[in-house]
Formats: sequence, C-alpha cells, structure tokens
Amino acid sequence: MSQSGLQRTLATPVSVQGIGYWSDRDITVTFQPAEPDSGFVFVREDLTGKPRIPVSPEYRISIPRRTSLEKNGARVEMVEHILSALTGMQVDNCEIRVTGTEMPGMDGSALAFVEAFESVGYETQEVPARILSLNAPLIQEEELQDRHCFVSAEPAEDLKIAFEIRYAHPASIGTQNAEFLLTPEIYRKEIAPCRTFVTRQEAEAFLSQGLAKRATFQDLLVFDESGLIGNSLRFPNECVRHKILDLIGDLALLKYRLHARIQAYCSGHELNAKLAGSILAQNQ
Repeated sequence: MSQSGLQRTLATPVSVQGIGYWSDRDITVTFQPAEPDSGFVFVREDLTGKPRIPVSPEYRISIPRRTSLEKNGARVEMVEHILSALTGMQVDNCEIRVTGTEMPGMDGSALAFVEAFESVGYETQEVPARILSLNAPLIQEEELQDRHCFVSAEPAEDLKIAFEIRYAHPASIGTQNAEFLLTPEIYRKEIAPCRTFVTRQEAEAFLSQGLAKRATFQDLLVFDESGLIGNSLRFPNECVRHKILDLIGDLALLKYRLHARIQAYCSGHELNAKLAGSILAQNQ
C-alpha cells in the first residue's frame, strides 16, 4: 500500500462538523497530528477529564448497525467511516477529538473526512510503517436468515478486498460485486464517496423509534422496490462499495497496515470485527 514504507500523520489539525444519524445531535470532530506508533485514539472533549479511547479490538462494544468503542464508561459510536477514511488515506497516527458520543454521518460516506485531510495535507514520519501479514488463511462465517455470510483473509503482499452483496428485498438493490487493490488514490476516487444505504422499511422503523429524525433522503441512500428514493447513485454498485468502506473501517481496529486478500459475502460489522480479532490472535 505504501510507496515510502514510512508512517504518516496529518500536517495540521482540521475539523469537520455534522449531525449524528442516530442521536440527531450536532458534533465537531477535530483530527490532530499524532506521534509515530501512537495509532488512532478518540478523545471525548465534552466529558470531565477528556477521557481517551484507543482504537483497539479490546474496546469494541456490540451495538447494532455501527462500530462503537468504549473504555471506562466513555464511548464513541459509529466510528467506522472516520476510521475507514484514515486507513484508506494511509494515515497511521491521529488523535480524534470529539464533542459527543456519535460521529457525524455527513452524506453517509467518508468523503467529507477525506476532503478535510486533503485540505491540510500529510506529514511523513521517519519511522517504518507497521505491517501486519497473515501466516495462514482465516475465515469467519454466520447464518443470517436465508444467507450464509462470510469474510475471509489469506496471505498477500498488499491489501485487496473483494465483496459481494445480495438483496432479494428490495430487488432494486439486487446482487452487487466490487474488488479493489487499496491505495490512497483508489480509496479517494472509488470508495470514499460511497454512501450508507437502507431499505425504506428500515428507515421507517428507525423513525418510529424516534431515531434519525434529522436525516433526509439526501443524507443516505434509501431503497424501495421501485429503486432509489429522492437521490441518485454515484456508482452503479455504490452499495457494495460502501460495504467495502465499512470493512476498511472495521479492520482499522488492527492498528497496523494489513497485507491480505480479503473476500466477503454479505458480511457486516460483527463478522468483520471477528475477523480482525482472529487476525490479531494469529499474530500474537
């Protein structure tokens, strides 16, 4: 993935403001340069003592439909898009200062975060990048309704991700495939702009629970049997590309640049996290 083989961070701090999909609350995220080998850490600036939550599998907690971390009662939720943007743009070290629990949803993609990084640039650090390689293939599987879902990893000299999704309802999503060799250039152009998607039934269920009241059809992709509602696709297979975006964010829990060939079928955050855990266990 790296041309220089050296770690890097952001050149200067940069902030992004937005609304949390689930909480409907305004939040500001400030990305700050960090020292080599420090990885990613969230800082809850709104809480007493400004507690720090390192990005690590040991702090992951299970909350439906999003990746969340918690340490000593301090929590951050829906972190996958931010972590995906940092990892996809090959930022190794960053302090992420936040003013609330849930990260801003923006337009449902990682594009706003990438654009913020690009606006300030990057600083190469004179320390070798930390690479995590596999010794043998790994797979995580689960049965989900009428589908056998899996995500697997096998040894490789870089990071390649292939993903397939299959939706019978609504049929307008259907079956989609995508495969990428991950580089910052490919991430920026082909993955970062791809948005969160839900079915109309799911969207209505969220609203009935008092969730996502400030979100609109322009903030994410909502599908019914007739197709996309009130929006237009950026790519014909945007949905599966977003699943790759999420997977990259979930694998950021590893704290290393992963070299592997990843294949996934209908995988979600829970299965992705299990794969990250098995990769770490193999390298201990």
